[in-house]
Amino acid sequence: MRGRTKVGLALGGGGARGLAHVGVLKVLEAEQIPVDIITGTSMGAIIGAMYAQHPSVAALIEKLETFFTSQDYESLGLKYIVPKNEQNPSFLNQLVKGVTQRIVINIAHSRTGVIKTDRLAEAVALLIDDGEIEDTQIPFACAASDLNSGETVLFRQGSIREAVTISSSIPGFIAPHDRNGRYLTDGGVTAPIPIREARQMGADIVIGVSVDANKMKPLDDPNVLEIISRADQVRGKLLTRYLLSTADVALHPPIEDAHWSELLRYREFIEAGVREARDKLPQIRNILRKKNSIFRRLLT
Repeated sequence: MRGRTKVGLALGGGGARGLAHVGVLKVLEAEQIPVDIITGTSMGAIIGAMYAQHPSVAALIEKLETFFTSQDYESLGLKYIVPKNEQNPSFLNQLVKGVTQRIVINIAHSRTGVIKTDRLAEAVALLIDDGEIEDTQIPFACAASDLNSGETVLFRQGSIREAVTISSSIPGFIAPHDRNGRYLTDGGVTAPIPIREARQMGADIVIGVSVDANKMKPLDDPNVLEIISRADQVRGKLLTRYLLSTADVALHPPIEDAHWSELLRYREFIEAGVREARDKLPQIRNILRKKNSIFRRLLT
């Protein structure tokens, strides 16, 4: 019988905001709070896999910084995706917006993604060592969503790079992956925070980390695409809030006004994760103390 509580860390998706997970790991590592199981979705899968392979926040940050200054990052073209906020758009800006919408609609008719899958796979390969999921130093799994069945698919074995690439394939930007009759896309569709999955792997308590923005900007003269996107966003927020409520300890770094592609703001996002984890340290320690006390009583 085990004598210590197994701690699971469930890292949610959220694009660039997911870099706040690094800050959470930084605090847990500094405070010597063990992480026995890691599950991740999308950016949470990337950060989780990196740490599961090499449990060192310093090494993780160094690898991220190297990547963000590389030509490989530049080739992803994320800087062209960040939306520009126009308070009083001119006629020309409105015209450009209309033309852009038509281009997007034409692309949507002929393609399943905007960014090539191999570019994402190449980026993942720079951040995550080649190997099998079952060989990580910390037990790890990442979630993907099957668009055919609506089910969550949890990768617990096999190529870690392939699994993380699939888990991070944002719908509409990265084409889904056809695997044995399953049409797999970003895990955030069905498991934005894989808390249940961490329990399935044996976690006694789960620290859930959501990097979902609290607020949504009011719609201003939205087009059809923006309305569809907002409706999907609302559904996603409700699911995320519900899942976070099932965690033993819920962390929600306060990050607002951040587009999912703004990865170069990583220092700001990491610090937000640090602040949130420090604020929740008393709660984390309290539940660990209670759970460990139960285990000790069972052993005596």
